[in-house]
Order: sequence, then C-alpha cells, then structure tokens
Amino acid sequence: MTATPNRLTLLLAALTGLTALSIDMSLPAMPELQRVFNAGVAPVQLTLSLFLLGFAAGQLICGPLSDRFGRRPVLLVGLVVFSLAGIGCALSTSLPMLIAFRTLQGAAACVGPILTRAIVRDRFEGKDAASVMSQMTQVMIIAPLVAPTLGGFLLTSVGWPAIFTTLGISGALLFGLSWKYLPETMKQEADDTEPAPTLARSFLAVLSDRRSFAHVLTVVAAYAGMFAYISGSPFVMMKVFGVPESQFGLYFAATAVALLIGATANRSLLQRHSSESTLRLGARIQLAGVVAIVLAAIAGVGGLAAIIGPMMLYMAGQGLLMPNAMTAAMAPHGRMAGLASSVIGSLQTVGGAAAGYLVSTFFDGTTHSLVLTVAGFGGLASLFHALARKQAQVRCGEVAIANAR
Repeated sequence: MTATPNRLTLLLAALTGLTALSIDMSLPAMPELQRVFNAGVAPVQLTLSLFLLGFAAGQLICGPLSDRFGRRPVLLVGLVVFSLAGIGCALSTSLPMLIAFRTLQGAAACVGPILTRAIVRDRFEGKDAASVMSQMTQVMIIAPLVAPTLGGFLLTSVGWPAIFTTLGISGALLFGLSWKYLPETMKQEADDTEPAPTLARSFLAVLSDRRSFAHVLTVVAAYAGMFAYISGSPFVMMKVFGVPESQFGLYFAATAVALLIGATANRSLLQRHSSESTLRLGARIQLAGVVAIVLAAIAGVGGLAAIIGPMMLYMAGQGLLMPNAMTAAMAPHGRMAGLASSVIGSLQTVGGAAAGYLVSTFFDGTTHSLVLTVAGFGGLASLFHALARKQAQVRCGEVAIANAR
C-alpha cells in the first residue's frame, strides 16, 4: 500500500525526526549518567559524540547501497538495527557498553535523514523540493519539542534505561509504517549501461561543483553551530543556571519553536520569492543571533535569557537556511542522490561531532565554550554562504558571456 502525498510527507518527517529524537531525548539523562557510571563530562559526552560518528560512518554506507538496491530495503534494514541497538543501550551495565550500542544506533539512525533527502530528490526539484523539506521540518520539529520533556519524565519516573527502550520501540513502529506505506522512489533506467557511481566519484562530483560545495559547507557549519547548542545546553542550563532536570525540556523547547517558525516562514516565502533570496535572509538572521550571543557574553548581562534569546534567532534563521542550502547542494547530483546525500550528511555530522567535542572538552562551569563554539561555526556558515553567492555571480557572468558569443 502506498501512502498519499501528505501521508508520505508525514512519514518522511517522522523518519528524519528519528535522529533528533535519539539525540534530544537522551539530553536530560547526561548528568544522571555521570552519577550512575561515576564518570566525568567528557566520557559521558561520548554517548553523544560517538553516536554522531557512527551516524557519519553509516551514511557513507547506506547512501551507496540505496543507489544500488533501492531506498526502501536499505531503510527497513536500518530501522531493525536501530531498534535492536536501542534495547542494547537500555540493558547496558557499563559506560563502554552503552557507548558501543549508541555508536551502533547512530550508524543505523542515518537511514532516516539520508534516504528521506534522496527520496525528496527522486520526486521533486528546485523550489518544490525546498518546500517539501520545509514541510518535513515543520512536522519533525515535534521531536525536539517533545523529546527533552519526555526524556526528563522517563528519567525521573522510570529511570534512564526507559529512554533507550522508548527509542527502540519508536524504531519498530516506524519499521511497520515504512513496510506498509513507503514506496520505492528510485528511478530505474533500463537502457543505462553506465556502471553504478562509486563513493569516490560522488565525492569528486560534489567537490568539483564549486557553488554546490559552498552550499555543502554552509550546511555543515550551520548545523555544527546548532549542535553546539544542543550538546552544551544540558550542562549550561542545569549546572550553570540551575535549571531542574524536569524543566529542561521547557527551556529547550523555545529554540525548537523558533526553528518551527523559520521552517513555516520558509514555505510561505518560497511562494513569492526565490530559494536563493530566502536562503540569504536566513543567513542574515542566523548571523544576527551569533552577534547577539557574543555581545551578551562580552557584556556579561542577560543570564539564561542571553543564551536562549540569541539561539532563537539562530534557529529561526536555520529554518530558512537549511532547506534551501540543502536543496542547492543536492541539485546538481540527481543521478547519484543517495551518494551525494551520504557525502553531504557525513560531513555535516562530523561537523556536529566536532562542535559537541569542543563544547564538552572546554566546558569550565561557564557559558564560554558554548558561546564561542556557536559563534565560530555560525560565523563560518555566513562566510561560506557569501562564497556560494560569489560563485553564483561568477557563473551568471560566464553564462552571459557565452550567450553573447
């Protein structure tokens, strides 16, 4: 049975949201894991950082496999592994065991965002693709809105293993829905005698298109800035500002709502403006958030509001920037959508892991590591977007000269 277009979008959004659910639901448990396993901030942070490294490595496998065998079978196998890894996490009796299962879970979780992007690229182009990605963001934002609160509730009422059991059950439910409703979207060309593209060829294809690669770098840097906040917020909110575990999700939800507002605005703006102009607006809003959080830190004013307020600006800009930058980065690579999505997603996730590592390693009981990491990657995102615009202007000039001849 094939889902209707709206149901398909909801399913794709849920699959994409599985990664956010896996990350955000575990955030309230980080201080508790320190206590249970008698570990420091950095070792416990590995449950998140190595989840992301597994996520990055898995992307380099699932994308090429989906180009060869189809999106549907690779997705279903990944969901099975994800569910089993979740149960393994819940049954872990040591921190190394938990880290190992989290790494495996991360490798399997990649099938959601990687294959949904490939599916969107299979079926849509240009502004339509950006609009669908925004619609997916609108739906999947439920995960970061609900996940920390749900994680906090499970932590205080049942215990930290319940968080990972819930993730395993979620993966099993999505497996059932995908089995029943998700069609195969990869287009087969009967008379295509060319060999299947390799990962190396895909990587070179992404690198060789300068404007595409500039958009890739924009996505990577913007995501890393966002993940620096996601990774560092539990320690900053709970240890620096004394936010109770049960209330962490409420504070965290403010930035998730800002991301939802940005994604909703993006769909509306795309009806009247180009994807590039909407992307440019998002980059400017995001940069405003970076400037605001740095100025507040320098002045030493605002308390927790001086972190959440600027990050709401950053996330609102992210809701405009990410769908359009991702669409622009994927546009030249239609025939190798799975491979291209893998390369882009892997670089994006490595950037997120690096941001999480920087925040945790240099955490000194203040907001400094969070602010500096967000500002650094956010500034790079603006720089790479400016580079993409310059490449676009150069290309337009080349086309104009060619037409004149």
